[in-house]
Amino acid sequence: MRILFVGDVFGEAGRDALFHGLYKIKKREKIDFCVVNGENSAKNGRGMSGRDARDIFESGADVITMGNHVWGCPEFEEYADRLSVLRPGNLGKNRPGRGFMRVDVAGTPLGVINIEGRAFIDPPGDSPFEFAEAAVEALRGAGVRVILVDIHAEATSEKKILAMFLDGRVSAVVGTHTHVQTADECVLDGGTAFITDVGMTGISRESVLGMGFKGVYERYALGRQARFEPLKAGTPEIDAVVIDVDEVTGKALTIKRIKETVTE
Repeated sequence: MRILFVGDVFGEAGRDALFHGLYKIKKREKIDFCVVNGENSAKNGRGMSGRDARDIFESGADVITMGNHVWGCPEFEEYADRLSVLRPGNLGKNRPGRGFMRVDVAGTPLGVINIEGRAFIDPPGDSPFEFAEAAVEALRGAGVRVILVDIHAEATSEKKILAMFLDGRVSAVVGTHTHVQTADECVLDGGTAFITDVGMTGISRESVLGMGFKGVYERYALGRQARFEPLKAGTPEIDAVVIDVDEVTGKALTIKRIKETVTE
């Protein structure tokens, strides 16, 4: 099975890049299943509206994962239980939405888990390790062997620790949140694919992690209360990884990075 995971979709530019580029990647890479992180896909880069979710699904996503901005659009709570959308399961346990789910891909059960880290991130969730343990146990107990984990975290060490903790029990642990694609993709000894961060989808090269330079510079360099504004013009890119998984054992065979400039 070939799984495509797409890094954080940022604002309108990210949704446009996804619309124009995702199907081409899926066709070229012969993708069976696609997961997209959408927690920055709202117009202001915080959260995801119902329309944003529809745009991402129409672009070719099968499941959408979220992160620390999951509550950025209040309407998320209205559709969280109806769509194939996950939120970090260790963040706000009494709020609407799910932290993991099972789907069937051409007769093969597949599980997706969404977790948030606790180090240097706001708001911090409950223990990612305890939630991961419970979610993996539930899925494997139901006969699911192909399992993908999105760990939305700031600390690189926390992501790697979770991957090593789950090595051999899940197919892949992919990091999101920092918007910078790392070059450490590998398959760990137990058969779990890992990358510290998949990157972002949108205007990356000309922006500061998706935001325009001016507001970020004024706040951090000059100490002003400037607004961060998502950049809309520039070079649209899709950051992603393709993971080959043995459907019987659930072990990852390969993991490959993609950083693709999108042209209409």
